[in-house]
Amino acid sequence: RDGGPQAIRWIGTRHLDAATLADNPKLRPVRIRAGALGEGLPQADLIVSPQHRMLVRSRIALKMFGAMEVLVAARQLCQIEGIDVADDLDSVTYVHFLFDAHQIVWANGAESESLFSGVEALRSVGPAAVAEIFAIFPELRDRTELPPSARELVSGRLGRNLVVRHCQNRKPLIA
Repeated sequence: RDGGPQAIRWIGTRHLDAATLADNPKLRPVRIRAGALGEGLPQADLIVSPQHRMLVRSRIALKMFGAMEVLVAARQLCQIEGIDVADDLDSVTYVHFLFDAHQIVWANGAESESLFSGVEALRSVGPAAVAEIFAIFPELRDRTELPPSARELVSGRLGRNLVVRHCQNRKPLIA
């Protein structure tokens, strides 16, 4: 979105079967129902990993973080009506993709993120995928700081507080 069309440098998948999801409920996907973010977004139900970040655009974000747009992990959005853990799925295949830099992308009409090449994200894709990523981006192997993110990454308590304020004020996440 920000820099126009970008070349995808890496695509990977991770399949989680029923046993894996049962043993690790924190890996269960999050379902974002059509319209749950506001303004008819997403346009159709969207299934994402719990740590996958969605773009929040609001005056509440501006007041809290000094930026109209921030990225918040899907698991932090589950207090919003129409967003919940997809307990009904027996398995899931997550698709990850990397650009030269972290990007804002569209998923079913809603703005989201490409894979962020931070330490935690790289742990989530598995060792074989990390080896592939390091072959393409050797500079990621020994870095001492996080790469720049496309927007501020709001996590944990701050993400939940943002959602609570949206609920209290009855404001959509995309305004």
